[in-house]
Amino acid sequence: MVDVFDPASIKILLVDDTPENLEIAGRILLGEGYDIYLADTGIRALELARQTVFDLILMDIMMPGLDGFAAGRQLLHLPTQQGTPLIYVSARAEIESVSKAFELGAVDYIRKPYNPLELKARVKTHIQIRKLHEQLLAHKQELEKALAYARSLAKTDELTGLLNRREINALMDYEMIRAVRNQHEFSIILADIDFFKVINDTYGHLAGDQVLKEIARLMRENTREQDFIARWGGEEILLLLPETGAGEATELAGRLRRVIADHPFGDSGQCYHLTMTFGIACHHPGMALNDLLNKADQALYEGKGSGRNQVVISSLSCTRSAQ
Repeated sequence: MVDVFDPASIKILLVDDTPENLEIAGRILLGEGYDIYLADTGIRALELARQTVFDLILMDIMMPGLDGFAAGRQLLHLPTQQGTPLIYVSARAEIESVSKAFELGAVDYIRKPYNPLELKARVKTHIQIRKLHEQLLAHKQELEKALAYARSLAKTDELTGLLNRREINALMDYEMIRAVRNQHEFSIILADIDFFKVINDTYGHLAGDQVLKEIARLMRENTREQDFIARWGGEEILLLLPETGAGEATELAGRLRRVIADHPFGDSGQCYHLTMTFGIACHHPGMALNDLLNKADQALYEGKGSGRNQVVISSLSCTRSAQ
């Protein structure tokens, strides 16, 4: 359990209609270094509780007008007091009062007149519990963020933020099932940066990494919401286009080729242009995923061999290129 906290940072609200009781409890807790707020009515307690987040509330039960039970019920529903521990104090010890206090959400019940040692011990215990709960909540939030980041890393390429090879393979497997079930076609595009080694050799590997990140951004901005983009390996990018035929895939690849060819890379001191070559394959009934990938790779290889900076489409029956 948490044992160390700064008492001066702990705000405690004391609520009692008897000035002597407020003075006694206030003096005991001030002696422990706590920041004490006083209220002599339930109405005043609500006013203070709407303005200040308290770490603990000590509430008398028997008060004129708005009694401790009614005031406590409203206090615990205030946005500022969510999770604030409430301790009821009373000279009465009937089991009905004790039972009702806990039913309303109190964490403890203290009898008056106050025993200083008991009051200090119970207050400290419930503040420790409150602080421990806050720490656990903070750790939980940190853990959830770490898990979300880990899940993201499992699916994405750390450098570009694109999907990684394992995730795009799983998506292509799923798209194969959908294509068979729904009798529709889909396409993939395998794209490669032309002369990427020259960029690394000329401008350095950091510049090469920046190029990959910039290309990833350009592709995200110039593809459809339903398209999937992955870093396939090295400087290769793979796009999965659900329910997309060869014509639409060609149009998209052509647009990407022009966007990238026209985009200035680097900074003002070393601005340069580069191009990419695109190989397209369209899935047909009965085609295995490996066959689809091989056809896209063959189309890309053909584009590389015939001048680069172009789009090449492969199909079961024909292959053609498009500038």
